[in-house]
Amino acid sequence: MIDASKHTIHGANLSIAWAKAFVKCYETSGGIVSPAIVHFPAVLADTNLEVDAIRKIADEKLCDPLKSIKGQSVIEKVAGTIFPQPIWRLSKGDRDQFFQNYLDMLPHIKRCKPNRRGVYFERMVAYPVTGKKTTNQLKHIIETWEAGNHRHSALQAGIFDPRTDHSNSRQQGFPCLQQVAFHPHGTNGKDGMSIVAFYANQTVVEKAYGNYLGLYRLGSFMAKEMGIKLKEVVCVASALKLNNGLDKASCEEEVKMIKAVLKNAGE
Repeated sequence: MIDASKHTIHGANLSIAWAKAFVKCYETSGGIVSPAIVHFPAVLADTNLEVDAIRKIADEKLCDPLKSIKGQSVIEKVAGTIFPQPIWRLSKGDRDQFFQNYLDMLPHIKRCKPNRRGVYFERMVAYPVTGKKTTNQLKHIIETWEAGNHRHSALQAGIFDPRTDHSNSRQQGFPCLQQVAFHPHGTNGKDGMSIVAFYANQTVVEKAYGNYLGLYRLGSFMAKEMGIKLKEVVCVASALKLNNGLDKASCEEEVKMIKAVLKNAGE
């Protein structure tokens, strides 16, 4: 029987949750925690979401060697695949304009090699149905909620498409994120909402920090549009790995730095 306490990682905010997950992977045999449940509370002010020292270690010390484009934050690039924050800001709070702006920019987004098979947010707002027909899952969820149908099973968006994603390829990359659910607490969400994501596979260095940030932004957007407050972010990975091609010896110094920050934070 699996001891859930050994696989659950809680942080006071995003940065601390990620830091604990990173250290746990580092200290686990093989560098893999399986399964892993990482969660942190959502906060009203983004300034309380992250710890600058941890973000700097993650972005500049660990992710920097993995950058494909110099000067571009790997964390922001990964977060943008889940929720395109710059496009949302451009849309000035108009969700329909937001969805349209994203679709207009999608051909440009997919010209980037890592996005050639698809993008997570694309699957959420333009999931392929038949032929060229697509469905906007996020719009459907919001409108379903607004219409008074608060059935929990209706408040989820699927990513994985077996028609195109089942293949014999040994290395595929996309999609590791399989599903996202928006779970309201209390009557009509009066006690807030959790965003819960499931990953088949996740690398803690290259992807996880950006994944958590993207999920937080997606959850904040959906909660706002549904008229409730985001309570927490929960990320479940069947396998959370240290990183592809990154051995423990190469990040020993960063582990010491992160542990020092956690200790100072009382974690």
